[in-house]
Amino acid sequence: MRKSLMAALATVTATTAVLLAGPVTSASAASPFCNQTPPSTSIFFYRSDNGNAGTGTLSAGQWQFKASLNLPPGYTHGAASRDSLLLYNKDTGAGEIGTFTNGRYARVGTYGFAQGWTHIEASGDSVIFYKSNGYGVTGTLKNGAFQQVRVYNNFSSGWGTMAASCDTLVAAARQGGTDFPWSKVGYGTLTDGVYTHEGSIPRDDFLGELTATKDSVLSWARAGEGLEIRVSKATEGTGISFNQIGTSGVWNKVGRTSDSLFFYKTDGTAWTSTLVNGSYTNVGPLAQVSSGWTLIEGGV
Repeated sequence: MRKSLMAALATVTATTAVLLAGPVTSASAASPFCNQTPPSTSIFFYRSDNGNAGTGTLSAGQWQFKASLNLPPGYTHGAASRDSLLLYNKDTGAGEIGTFTNGRYARVGTYGFAQGWTHIEASGDSVIFYKSNGYGVTGTLKNGAFQQVRVYNNFSSGWGTMAASCDTLVAAARQGGTDFPWSKVGYGTLTDGVYTHEGSIPRDDFLGELTATKDSVLSWARAGEGLEIRVSKATEGTGISFNQIGTSGVWNKVGRTSDSLFFYKTDGTAWTSTLVNGSYTNVGPLAQVSSGWTLIEGGV
């Protein structure tokens, strides 16, 4: 697997689509996969220092524990599709993939990926590997397996955050300094193992980090002593228009499932909400959540 990714990047032609830049294409049809498969409620928690992990379900903002796992330490990235979970160590390229349904993870195989991917994001049936220098790989992530489909050497560079709903990838970049935080947002479909660019939005402020449910995307950006929260619908690679809905305290991570969000501080403080069809609703705090989780990954 390592050889196929690296060799493909060396021979990719200039005919591939440009990620989040270039001319807008016509809107894509709704994803058959998203319409014909049940949404995911599975969510995964992991500590990179010792490999401890836990899984459960999060639906309508309600959390239920399922299992504890002992995995290899050192994973730096994770991505969950509708039925699968991928784990990856950017320093070594080591990774694994398994099925992830009903709140339970079962490893199917280990992989040797290329090193140095800065972002890995999964939609309902697909996954994208991205480097800030503009290299990328897309493929399918289904049934506990990854299948490479396309490679790119002309993605836009510098994207700092990405999130994928069931069929739509959204990315944001800060193009200026903190005094002049002009930003841009790009989006398109991520289905059948291929990214198709649909459009971009210039901004005069920094959008922030992104997290997506099956049909919506949330941004959270530092504003003074708290976070500024915005939401948008995110389906069929279109309809990206962020609306500010308020502010919150500072969180270190925000996990997701198909309809819910898991806000988390490394000290174990946690809060859940729902995000459906671009509408955000608070649910409430969770007690007795473990501290120290470095990855929180849920499916859509």
